Amino acid sequence: MKVLNFSLDRTILEKDSAVQKRLIALAEKAGKITVFVPGMKDEKQELSEHLTVYSFGGSKLLQLFKMWRMGKRLLRSRDSSFFKGGAESLRRRILNPSALQNEPLPLTKRELRPYDLITVQDQYFLGFLAVKLSEKFLVPIEVQIHGFEKMEGGRARLARFVLERAAKIRVVSERLKREITTRYALHATRFYILPVYTQIEISQRIVKRKTVPYPFTFLTVGRLVSVKNIALQINAFAKVAKEIPHIRLRIVGDGPERAKLELEARSLKLEASVVFEGYQNNLGRFYEEADAFLFTSNSEGWGRVVLEAAAHKLPIIMTDVGLAREVIKNEESGLVIPVGDERELTLAMKEFLDKPELRVRLGEAAFKIFKSFPLRDAQIQKQIEEWKHISMV
Repeated sequence: MKVLNFSLDRTILEKDSAVQKRLIALAEKAGKITVFVPGMKDEKQELSEHLTVYSFGGSKLLQLFKMWRMGKRLLRSRDSSFFKGGAESLRRRILNPSALQNEPLPLTKRELRPYDLITVQDQYFLGFLAVKLSEKFLVPIEVQIHGFEKMEGGRARLARFVLERAAKIRVVSERLKREITTRYALHATRFYILPVYTQIEISQRIVKRKTVPYPFTFLTVGRLVSVKNIALQINAFAKVAKEIPHIRLRIVGDGPERAKLELEARSLKLEASVVFEGYQNNLGRFYEEADAFLFTSNSEGWGRVVLEAAAHKLPIIMTDVGLAREVIKNEESGLVIPVGDERELTLAMKEFLDKPELRVRLGEAAFKIFKSFPLRDAQIQKQIEEWKHISMV
């Protein structure tokens, strides 16, 4: 099958990145995947005989225009007879995928599509573009939702427009499915759940030398944006550091909130103990050198970095978002606190410092959960099965 994939993940363009490797394997099983991604410049990369990536540079508006133009070029039918006799019926299938399910499109018609499926990993502007191409060229569309940010005003209306026109909606958690079905009154049959792929290669965990004073390290990894609420960690850390000075907080990641967060750390006189590491390609050593992991998002679809921490047997403190309670369960495989609750975060951090046996127990339990997730081939097979089903619309 042939799939046109609209993505926001620029790491697809990074040589040997985890995302690039996974897509190459997925494309080999699928047949052919063409990816559109906003980038720094216009370029085409043939990553394998099965995977082609187009990067589009310029402003956001210019990137969308370039994607629209290239999308039209690739999706234009190879045979004009495809639009004769039955095109209106097919159009109704795309706009109302639940209709006519017992009357499949003749195979000869489906074979005339240059692409069998459009999948888009965005419910806003990129999603809108993908929907318009889907409607124009009568190709079924899947929308993949990993989470919601800035869900108000025009963005909320845009998301509704996109989701209501999707033949299928992939979500990464049961929590996210419930949220969307409630918010948009969409039937549960419109969804399928497939978590973000999380299996990673793990080196033997390094045990840090117990120097004196021993710098117990809290770690957080992620984009420095307001929804991640890293400020909550800094403020809680400040309270804990007053009582237990020989600790540190390492913040790995970059984003528009970095300058504000650095100013917050300076104002609390934490320059020496709150370390901003910036964006890092190799996260392994940061996980290996940490003693506990913090995840304090206000909203999250899944939380891949939580499972990366679990892969390194780190005890986890996280807010009640994403995979919390569904995967990481309070006092069983981590500590789950209410969103935005600085007091509970402070208490949880102190508890980790006071109880090494608790850290070990929760870290081992989280690792066991990580190991239970499907391996790459199993997840790829599940994705291919869903795509084949959608392409039959």
